[in-house]
Amino acid sequence: MSHFTLSRRHVLMGLAASTALPGMSFAQGATPVSGGTLKISHSTRIATLNVLSLSGPAEYPCIDMLYSGLTRTGLDNQPHPDLATEWSANDDATEFTFILREGVTFHDGTPFTADDVVATYEAILNPDIPSAARSVLKMVEKVEAVDDLTVKFTLSAPFADLPYSTAHANARIVSRAALDGDLTKLDTTANGTGPFKLETYDSARMVRLVKNENYYKPGQPYLDAVEMMLFPDLAAETANFLSGATDVMLTVQQADFQRISDSAGVDAQQVGSGRYVCVVMRQDQEPWNDVRVRKAFGMAVDRELLVDVILEGLGRPAYDSIVAPELEYATDKPVIPYDPEAARALLAEAGYPDGLKVTLVASDRPAIRAQTAIAIQQTAGAAGFDVEIKTMPHDTYLAEEWMKGDFYIGYWGMQPTIDATYNLLLTSDASYQDTEWKNAEFDALVAEGRSTVDPEKRAEIYAKAQALELDESPYIVPFYEDVLTASRETTVDWHIAPISRFFFIEDVWMNKA
Repeated sequence: MSHFTLSRRHVLMGLAASTALPGMSFAQGATPVSGGTLKISHSTRIATLNVLSLSGPAEYPCIDMLYSGLTRTGLDNQPHPDLATEWSANDDATEFTFILREGVTFHDGTPFTADDVVATYEAILNPDIPSAARSVLKMVEKVEAVDDLTVKFTLSAPFADLPYSTAHANARIVSRAALDGDLTKLDTTANGTGPFKLETYDSARMVRLVKNENYYKPGQPYLDAVEMMLFPDLAAETANFLSGATDVMLTVQQADFQRISDSAGVDAQQVGSGRYVCVVMRQDQEPWNDVRVRKAFGMAVDRELLVDVILEGLGRPAYDSIVAPELEYATDKPVIPYDPEAARALLAEAGYPDGLKVTLVASDRPAIRAQTAIAIQQTAGAAGFDVEIKTMPHDTYLAEEWMKGDFYIGYWGMQPTIDATYNLLLTSDASYQDTEWKNAEFDALVAEGRSTVDPEKRAEIYAKAQALELDESPYIVPFYEDVLTASRETTVDWHIAPISRFFFIEDVWMNKA
């Protein structure tokens, strides 16, 4: 096959199996020691282990340990080999061939083959099966096993970003046998090819995983076991970490970061990211169907204040685009100043001269949702918005409000590409289309962007799509939040990627010396 050249860091010629992954080897001058149990605390329940559909922040580390994908996103935000050791594409990026790793087995000992890849992608693309990765893979027309260690993807249109999409956290490979069986079993069981195997699953308390002795990386993982421990009470979670009862806090709250980072024996990390809180405004319902109301609310948010108060300065203002500045083809976004008078004038123009009373719903987990809602309530009052805050338990929020309510706080992690970002939330058939913003021109631009190989043309297309997003204001995005995590100094090589769904826990080891 011939290969085409793309700008920046596109990887179409796969890396060799022995290649070290950039940013994934974190030698600290000591030889890793095997053994020990890593205890990771988190504050949200692990509702499911179904790799196809899960979306919870504590669920991603579990699937990252239990399952492997064809590719995997590294700390450099690029796709790297995982179950595929290399890949190539034809000249117009409509066909991709992946060469698979030899000798890999599932946790039950059965061999991993190309047929399992075919079965997994057929499930992802099946509209009758809930799948979070389908929106970034819908251009896949056919997946076929050329032989046991070769898979060919045929696409309906050119798509240079396919190796990014095969690294999607929800596109990990599931065995054909599991997919041909009762799919509800995927909620509580796991038979992957990842570095750890499932031993105990208690969604309300703890998930325990043990070392996969047959993982494809020789000598890894170093740990004997990992326990993901639920602490619904944030104060208790922090106290347990500082006392040494746990080794890692998966997510540190901004208000606690300085205290934790100043504590003896602790390594606190601040990772710049495109993670964001957003205000969801259903545009098939009044008053949010009027762009003037949406833009007025945008001017009613004091973004600098929110970064200082909510993020403790651990982030940066954002201006109502879900496209993080780090992404290729991201454009500079104009500053939206806090301007209560202009917001009042725009509300009056929209038919609300006396202001507008609205109820803003927020989950209690993570705490930043409710904190952001309260801060926005305070700044929006001067702009004519009388905001009532309704906070609810996260499980209730998921069941009753998320994807249903008309005005609530959303919370999303960074995606690897603009295509993945927009197809997650904003295209008309996005996986989590929660605003009911429908724009045929925008949809056409996103579709054209994913089908365009030439980088200069892609830049022009994505610039137009971002301009439409800014013109229409489907979301209020006040800030981008740094990813905060902490580990004890005895825990070596704990790292989180900017896209906080990839953890490389097979590299972690315990130094008790």
